[in-house]
Amino acid sequence: MRILFAGHAPLDDSPTGRAWRTCLEKLRAAGHDVRALVVDGDPNGLERTHVHRVICHAESRNAPLHFPLPTFNGESSGCVNFAKLTDRQLSDYRDVLRIEFDREIDLHDPHIVHTQQLWLFAHLALEAGVPYTASAHGDEFKIGLSDVRYRRFMIEAAENAGRILTHSDAAHSGVSELVGELEGRVRRFPQAVADETTNVAWHAQLPDLYRETFVERFGREPR
Repeated sequence: MRILFAGHAPLDDSPTGRAWRTCLEKLRAAGHDVRALVVDGDPNGLERTHVHRVICHAESRNAPLHFPLPTFNGESSGCVNFAKLTDRQLSDYRDVLRIEFDREIDLHDPHIVHTQQLWLFAHLALEAGVPYTASAHGDEFKIGLSDVRYRRFMIEAAENAGRILTHSDAAHSGVSELVGELEGRVRRFPQAVADETTNVAWHAQLPDLYRETFVERFGREPR
């Protein structure tokens, strides 16, 4: 299958990102055409032919977004919490991601989009009209349930997702509070971790789930 991962965590500098990098590599090794679109705060980070990075950096002249990388957990050097983005920064962030997301859709025509979080990329997939699965890890709900700017995006993205995979009890509770069980489309799923042994269960189940979502949407097998 042709699969596009999209997420707000770099593939090399966070536990979530490293788990998705491992998953991407395993699925590519199994013969799937998997690509990734991620937001990254390091303009000098490692480039991969199948990964497109959107750079957030306050000082890099080549970065399309001239503010620190937004994150879900607190603030650190070179990062800013999503809740601290100004309305203008949030608007610019979504506009740039929309352009890059639509570009990836046009170039690679994925059968399915899988977003790292139930967050802005999931809503962009909804806007683009492509079938998508959203993972939820729990961190996004700390902001999304209290900041009205994000809550609407999360609700609309959740209500229209082909599947929502909850990777923790906090994530499952957050989705249930936000939209309920969505007639079985919310699925508890193994924790997405970068550990090689544990990660086998995480990635191996995904192709069947993607196929199920695609067939449910279009009434035919992906080809």
